[in-house]
Amino acid sequence: MREEEISRIWRAELRLPVGLTKKQILRFWAAEDKPYTVRVEAVKEYGKKFNTHCLIETGTYRGDMIRATVNDFDKIISIELDELLYEKAKSKFSQEPRITIVHGDSGKVLPKILQTITEPCLFWLDGHYIPLTTNTARGDRDTPIMQELEHILNHQVKNHVILIDDARCFIGPNPVLHDYPTIQKLQDFIIKRRPDLVFEVRDDIIRIHQKRFS
Repeated sequence: MREEEISRIWRAELRLPVGLTKKQILRFWAAEDKPYTVRVEAVKEYGKKFNTHCLIETGTYRGDMIRATVNDFDKIISIELDELLYEKAKSKFSQEPRITIVHGDSGKVLPKILQTITEPCLFWLDGHYIPLTTNTARGDRDTPIMQELEHILNHQVKNHVILIDDARCFIGPNPVLHDYPTIQKLQDFIIKRRPDLVFEVRDDIIRIHQKRFS
């Protein structure tokens, strides 16, 4: 199947044909990727639109999102699994009292962080493992997204805003990633628990928020 046809199916139906090879999937990811500025603009836009003062990020990596949005939030909490990346980020932002870097698997440490949260937050969920692309760490699974969403949806604050990066990776098990859910499974998971929420995918970002703001 040609790359153009694979991308056409994805854009129309948010799914991929079965039986794709590793090479086809990697080419699809490259074709559907978006500039990092698109991600930064989305975080800033939704933070302003929903008047959220706290950003909680999973997947610190090199701290690019923190640097880009540090003046847009009163508080930023970022979780990084890789110990070396965590130490570098902690050192890099040590002079910023508004920034907290947490070491650990976001699927496991989020509950403790959420215990301290009493206001709506913007969640930027980017703590997934994507082999052969970037130097990212892997926990018990390729992505802790289901655990992350479970913790956020169960939190006492019900009007959090959730942005999930790398929507193109959520295609179900494949030759590259083994336990990513599909977009449809994510949507079903969200709507079953919170039918009051909007679920949409745009510019490689899954966007989840209350309907009254749509």
